[in-house]
Amino acid sequence: MTKRYLVTVGVFGFLAVIFGTIGNHVLKDKLITANLESFQTGVQYMMYHTLALLALSFGHKMFSKSFLNVVYVLFFVGIVLFSFGLIIQSTTEYTALGLGPMSFLIPMGGLSFLAGWVYIIYMGLNFKHTKSHSKHHHSRSSSSSSSNSSEE
Repeated sequence: MTKRYLVTVGVFGFLAVIFGTIGNHVLKDKLITANLESFQTGVQYMMYHTLALLALSFGHKMFSKSFLNVVYVLFFVGIVLFSFGLIIQSTTEYTALGLGPMSFLIPMGGLSFLAGWVYIIYMGLNFKHTKSHSKHHHSRSSSSSSSNSSEE
């Protein structure tokens, strides 16, 4: 699971930086203000949710695999539909690419983001931190710190 998370985070983070750079250096003078703002919103939400996925990738020992998978899918779908949708739609005048009737998918991506955050709230409200969980975590972290240094 961690490998999938990290690869996804790496790809989306890389693309967010690339798109941000394109927006600031290439599209800045080519798009009307409203489209440039939509482009930047798509890039920002991609980065926000990429960082949220990165944070979740460190929770694999604390949270259930099914919880992490649900949030992963919701944020992944949100990035693809909302962020990429805004990026494509806002650059139509420059690239001649567009979503046309598929533009309804952009708000669906926004709803996917919201569903992911609501699911995190739900899991937070139902989270039970036990002493045995904490004890296990502390003993594991002290014994794994020496083994982690040899793996790096």
